[in-house]
Amino acid sequence: MLFFNIKTKLFFVLVLVSIVPIIVVTVSSYRSYTKLVNEQTSLVASTTINNSVKSIEEILQNIDRISITVQQQSSTATAYSTVSDELRKLKNTNNQYEIFITRAKLKLIFENILLGYNYINGIYLFMPDGKFISYGNGTDLMVDYIPFEDEWYKQTVASKGELYIGDVGVKPYIINAKSSIGFSRSLYDPNSNEFLGVFMLDCSMDIFAGLNRNPAPSISNIYLANDKGKILYDATSSHIGEDLPDGLLSKALAMMGSKQQFNDSKNLTVIQAVPSNHWKVIANISVAKVYEEYGISQKLIIYIAASCAIIFLLLSFFLSNLITKPIIQLTKVMRKNKSQRFVTIETDKKRVDEIGILYHEFGKMMKDIDTHIRESYQNRILTMDSQMKALEAQINSHFLYNTLESINSIAEIEEVESIVVMTKALGDMFRYSIKTDSELVAAAEEIQHVDNYMAIQQIRYGDKITFHKEMEEHILQTRMLKLLLQPLVENAIYHGLENKRGKGQITIKGYEQEELVIFEICDDGVGMSQEQVIELKQLLSQPPEFSSIGQRTKQSIGIKNVHSRLSLYYGLEDAVTFESEKNKGTTVKIKVPLNWEKR
Repeated sequence: MLFFNIKTKLFFVLVLVSIVPIIVVTVSSYRSYTKLVNEQTSLVASTTINNSVKSIEEILQNIDRISITVQQQSSTATAYSTVSDELRKLKNTNNQYEIFITRAKLKLIFENILLGYNYINGIYLFMPDGKFISYGNGTDLMVDYIPFEDEWYKQTVASKGELYIGDVGVKPYIINAKSSIGFSRSLYDPNSNEFLGVFMLDCSMDIFAGLNRNPAPSISNIYLANDKGKILYDATSSHIGEDLPDGLLSKALAMMGSKQQFNDSKNLTVIQAVPSNHWKVIANISVAKVYEEYGISQKLIIYIAASCAIIFLLLSFFLSNLITKPIIQLTKVMRKNKSQRFVTIETDKKRVDEIGILYHEFGKMMKDIDTHIRESYQNRILTMDSQMKALEAQINSHFLYNTLESINSIAEIEEVESIVVMTKALGDMFRYSIKTDSELVAAAEEIQHVDNYMAIQQIRYGDKITFHKEMEEHILQTRMLKLLLQPLVENAIYHGLENKRGKGQITIKGYEQEELVIFEICDDGVGMSQEQVIELKQLLSQPPEFSSIGQRTKQSIGIKNVHSRLSLYYGLEDAVTFESEKNKGTTVKIKVPLNWEKR
């Protein structure tokens, strides 16, 4: 992280600040939703089991009530005689007629019971002496059936009047039997406590129809099992009589108390015991299927979190790029400035934050450094070169100046005025050229130097060339580099007017504009072609160079020399500009900073 650039660091910080809360909220929401689903699933399972247990309790209470009251119930056919009374009679007689009469008396009672409970297949009474009475709804006992050796009969007798619940299955001693469950109870004389026989109800599996009220049958299974883990009933009726699945069987046998809940990664199991016996109601719910059924909310949470994460990633990238882009641009400019050619950067004046201040201060610093370097190094080279030029010119100029003085004396003696004017102007020009006390002169002195030059040229060309000046008075005291205007006027004569047919005109203008003094040298000469304009612009675009001190090239004079001196001394890249049109003339502009010495 320490070696990353600031853009990458900022991006990671923004990502962490935005993505971490999203992850925390998503995980928290996901866990809360999962917890809520589990709680609701557990609540549904518990409610379903409670309802199932209540339904079974009601069923068992009904069966218990039927088996208890049947021996005490009387019918209109028996007047004040009860079922127990009739059973005693039946026990003490072998007369077929009396047996027939007793069966007829009990038929009405049993028919009412059959009509009142549609899940009862048959009602059976077994006497200790082997006699039996049966009333069935489409079913009946085998004629030769003797129950004394059957397990259910033995268990019923051993229960001493308590209700015994048999196993679920098809009973072989019943004609047209289907899968059913039997409830039996020993009957005793209420007065003498004499054993009268066994009363049995054979009930179809519709007795457990209330267990079918499963609110989520596609994701859960509800079982009714006995204490040995045998399935007494399930919603599909396809596993009745089988053992519970291994996982449920171990949980049912390991159950502690009246109700217990088991949770694992795949299933939620709730087991509750039926209070009146050893049955257990088991609800097994597949948690995986719950999430499949209701997983759209989980997917929605994940989709929303992913969408927010992508949006924040894009925002983080955009913001990091927006914040660091100006800094990156500034670093690129700073790298470019390792070379001697300084590159400045444009600042947004409307931006007043730290970045704006950084840009402004950097631009100011670069200008100060540029100025310092130009003044301390490049101007030293220029000064040395200028001094060499001056020394070279001084040797020849003193000789030429003395010679001109002699010619001027002879011209005055001989009274030749043109020679007097030319020699005086040329002498002043030499005196101005060899002046070495400072590179800077007043603009008025530079204009006077041009006047001397034009005095000589007008004697040569006569009235072919006219010369005009349009100068603002207050700029004449401006300090500027010397020998800037005369080379440009010379170019205007030799390249613009000398080859022109007819008369020509040169005009020098001087005026102030935005802390600059602008000089314009205009001529109405032959001008330049488009190719010449392009060639000259390319020449001016090249940076000034020094091959060695004192060495001279053709580019050291004229417009190129003026441009180089202005660029090096003042640091102006567009110090010289020009416009030219073929056969219409040329205008050259130079710029000189106002009050340069005060900076």
